[in-house]
This record gives sequence, C-alpha cells and structure tokens, in this order.
Amino acid sequence: MRISRKIEIDYGHTLPNSFSFCNQLHGHRGVVVATVEGVPVDRQGDGEEGMVMDFKFLKEIMIHHIHDVLDHGFAVWKEDTEDLDFILKRNSRVLVTDEPPTAECLAKWAFNQIRHRLPDGVTLREVRWHETPNNWADYDGKP
Repeated sequence: MRISRKIEIDYGHTLPNSFSFCNQLHGHRGVVVATVEGVPVDRQGDGEEGMVMDFKFLKEIMIHHIHDVLDHGFAVWKEDTEDLDFILKRNSRVLVTDEPPTAECLAKWAFNQIRHRLPDGVTLREVRWHETPNNWADYDGKP
C-alpha cells in the first residue's frame, strides 16, 4: 500500500548557467509530495491500525526537515560563489547545494531528508517537487 503527503513552501533560487530567466534571482511556491509504502498496521487497537503510517507523522518529518529548512529561504549552488556570498549576507535560511538547485536537485535533496526518518517497515518510494503547478521533478532514490 502507498500513501502520499503534500506540503507547500515558498523558496528562492537561481540557476546561473541557465539560458532562460531562471538565471535571475527568483522565487517559487513549491509543492512537495512524498509517497511512502508499507503494509498497513494490523495490530488490533493500535492507534495506526489500518494505516501504513499516520499522515500526521509523515507531515511532521516533512515540515521539520524540508519546510523549516527552506521555507522563505534560498537554495544556492556552492559553485555560484557570487550569488552565494550575496545570499549568505541577506538570508538566515540558505540551502547550499552540490549541484545547481533545479527541481531535480531539490527533489533529490528532499528525498534524502526523509528517507532515513521513517518508521520501521515504511519505505520512501518517491518525492515529487513541483516548482510550479505545471512543472515538477520526481525522484525515487535511483541515480
């Protein structure tokens, strides 16, 4: 059985090598969806009986490790030293990435923020990172 949870965040980024407007400092209203898989709990009387896991606990992981890290913050590529220096002077929430902070990169980052924080028997299958309502990246942990 698979379940999914969605959170929303406001964040900024820049893609300095982009040939489009994405090379400008700009922001997005991001939507992050995590899909987990497991066998529904079958212990009679358990608070999670019939659930893969309680949506509340998945939300708490996502809020603490994604939202609270990047919401109203800025994702900057470590190789983009000019923008990184500027952003570090202005922002207290900065996510420094090892690669340009594309939707693909951020989906992978979010996946890694969640994967080892799930209860036993629950596996993260995919993170979907919506950069806009019409554009998103899916990451499933595979290279």
